[in-house]
Amino acid sequence: MESKNGKNNFLAYKGFDLCTLPYTKDDIFAEPTQRRLQYTTQNYVPFLDYQNNTLDSLYSITQNSPTVSGIIAQKTAYTIAGGFLALPASENNPLPMVRTARREEISEAALFALNDQLKEINSKGQSALDLVEEIASNLWSFGNCFIEIIIIGRELSIRVLSTYLCRPKKADKNKLYPEKIGVSEEWQEFGSNDLAAKDYPIFPNFERIDGALRSIYHLKFESPNFYYWGRPDWLAAKIWGELEYRLAKYNQARFENGFTPSAIISAYGFTNSAEAQTFVDSMKGCFTSTGNNSKMFIQALRDEASKMDVQILNDQSEGSFLELAQLAREEIITGSRWKSSLAGLTTAGQLGSNQQIRAEFDIVYNTVIRPVQKKIMRCLNAIFAKAEALGVEGFSSSISLDLTKAMPVTFAGDIKPEEVLTINELREELGRGPLESGDIINTKTGANGDTN
Repeated sequence: MESKNGKNNFLAYKGFDLCTLPYTKDDIFAEPTQRRLQYTTQNYVPFLDYQNNTLDSLYSITQNSPTVSGIIAQKTAYTIAGGFLALPASENNPLPMVRTARREEISEAALFALNDQLKEINSKGQSALDLVEEIASNLWSFGNCFIEIIIIGRELSIRVLSTYLCRPKKADKNKLYPEKIGVSEEWQEFGSNDLAAKDYPIFPNFERIDGALRSIYHLKFESPNFYYWGRPDWLAAKIWGELEYRLAKYNQARFENGFTPSAIISAYGFTNSAEAQTFVDSMKGCFTSTGNNSKMFIQALRDEASKMDVQILNDQSEGSFLELAQLAREEIITGSRWKSSLAGLTTAGQLGSNQQIRAEFDIVYNTVIRPVQKKIMRCLNAIFAKAEALGVEGFSSSISLDLTKAMPVTFAGDIKPEEVLTINELREELGRGPLESGDIINTKTGANGDTN
């Protein structure tokens, strides 16, 4: 295109490479816009697709990828850690000075009453710690957990619902966030059928349903552009998780199918198909199954024209698959915000294994585990406070629960027994009886100051 001054004007897009985009539709994890939702016939918003495909994919990876499954199990164990810790409710204040100013003592009666409530939290006989373990497992697996809260009279019951059974209900027009959770077994079986769904209010709202006050707390990992669902923190490693368990399935199929054939043997001179089949069966019996590896193949010929054609096959892909499996493990660990030593992998040039595990656990505890512990306990403490406000006995607004920290590797292995145990304590560990003068520590200078 030529301008008035005689110079060429080039359109801006001429300078860009309009090639195919590097991503596919399956790579985009996004919810439909609010405007689009208003024009759909479905009243409930599934997890990214209407046929549970994404949820099925995540579930299959958590069950079949050894690295993903192992990391989720570790995260869950470290989340529940050493159990509960009871603190004054003032510890929940965001500012340290306010926490100090409002510090209060916990009454013994309130502590015992709460302890009795935590022993059994639902009709399944779960304790509160069992409940936390189930919540943590769902969060680490799917990034979402649906917690049903039931109040009958002065009794509180809390249980975790299957992610397959729950879907947030589409928000009303001109509203951004959902106010109801639909629960239906039809979704697990048929995907998009929502005719049998029953609506439950989202916490802190309650409604009387089937003779009890009910609510659902949707605990989730928040994600940009997500209003209805959360997303798991390992979603960036989803492709690598699929690769890891597909490699195992591929090798399993190779094993069942006899791996790659060692050779192709072509035989000639058969008069009919029955004779050819008999020959094939006899050859198969000679060179397959247990004990028939590396046999010698000899053919005696009467006619040169009827000789067999043998082509040796070599599979060159094993090395690539080994490298891919290692790369998949490393990428899953990175995408899960985890550390190699905690996942059971050794790293060359690092400190001793126990030291490395302790150092790396401190990092993941503060950046990965501890925020989720706080998230779960904010949820439970809010439920307990609401239950107290609705007349449930045994809960106190003056008490706040927290989860303690557990170490995967203690310092016990670094301590020399003879430096902290007496001679008789050491003899007891060996199954021997005590000595009359054995209540001392057998070091150069004992703990009581005596020299041995």
